[in-house]
Amino acid sequence: MPRLTILTQYFPPEMGAPQARLSEMGERLVDFGWSVDVLTALPNYPEGKVRRGYAPWKPVVEQLGRMRVARVPLVPSQKGFASRLGCYFSFAGSASALGPSLLERPDLLYVESPPLFIGYAARALSLRWRCPYVFNVSDLWPESAIRMGVVKPGPATALAEQLELSLYRNAAGVTGQSSEIIESVRQRAPGTPTELVTNGVDPKRWGPERATPEARALLGSEPGPVFVFAGLLGLAQGLDAILELAKSLGDAEPGRFVLIGDGPVREKLSARIAAERIGRVKLVPAQPREAIPALLACADAAVISLGMSIVGAVPSKIYEAMAASLPILLIADGEPAARVADAGCGLSSAPGDAARLGQNFRRIAGDPGLRRELGAKGRVAAETKYDRTAIATRLDAFLRGRLRG
Repeated sequence: MPRLTILTQYFPPEMGAPQARLSEMGERLVDFGWSVDVLTALPNYPEGKVRRGYAPWKPVVEQLGRMRVARVPLVPSQKGFASRLGCYFSFAGSASALGPSLLERPDLLYVESPPLFIGYAARALSLRWRCPYVFNVSDLWPESAIRMGVVKPGPATALAEQLELSLYRNAAGVTGQSSEIIESVRQRAPGTPTELVTNGVDPKRWGPERATPEARALLGSEPGPVFVFAGLLGLAQGLDAILELAKSLGDAEPGRFVLIGDGPVREKLSARIAAERIGRVKLVPAQPREAIPALLACADAAVISLGMSIVGAVPSKIYEAMAASLPILLIADGEPAARVADAGCGLSSAPGDAARLGQNFRRIAGDPGLRRELGAKGRVAAETKYDRTAIATRLDAFLRGRLRG
């Protein structure tokens, strides 16, 4: 039985796309005959402090499902870029120093990026354990950080690009969440095997039958089709576009929005909603991961937003909306828009195109038949192309190939 260690800074009980993807993928790899361990941080995201039940400076090993999970200390990120860097480097150092004493030597290391600086831990552990590593790229760093305005091009980003290229070229393989990511890696590291491993979903966990009275109560009883956003309230999501859309609607037009989650811009959004009296938008605190299927089951449509074009970024919420049979109101271009168009499950507008966004919203909000048609097509895509078991099967074959290599 081959042994795999997943190295990631983010893992349940934290909520988020990488957390859900890696935990579910790990369980499926166990089904395929792998022994799976996880080396991660003490739960701290997005609160910026280690959660109750964990000592801030004490590593712990626990069982999560069928996976053995080793959690190591780090300096949680507070506001500011310097604080985030300190968080990333503290985890890389902690994982490198403590990982070998907490977990058995694996046959293969599977590394989740971003953050890119986890690559330092990947190198150290690969040498210490004498095992190859496969690097999974969910976002292209530092390119994505530059596009979002988090950092400016300069000597620091040039060093980060050198690190990125070195990690790709020295990996036993690279997997990526989108076609754009894979193409970028292939151009810069043509000798490294690559595999497209999109995010996905377990269709059995989603659907209208998951609705509960508690979820309906949380979304509210106001009339009109409910458009739900559930996820991180962050800078990259561009959620001000939803507030502007809500403000532009006439009193007689149907539709309202519920934003579920926490994150860096939550306070700003809350202040705008109150100050500008945006009655069509309701903020709901982040909910446990297991509560999201019921909330989407009670919605009429999903709204998914990116505030800018980010090469390779495909929000995982797209696949959850598909599985929930929800039509998608998408604010994004590039690969996310292409995936929605390919499935025929929603209407897209580019970031900043308020006129097209308004048109798309009115079409979905005003036409129950269209909502049913788009939702049904999304469900088909979730059950076929984006079923997590099928995706895990492809990943299993790629990882076993790297063992042979």
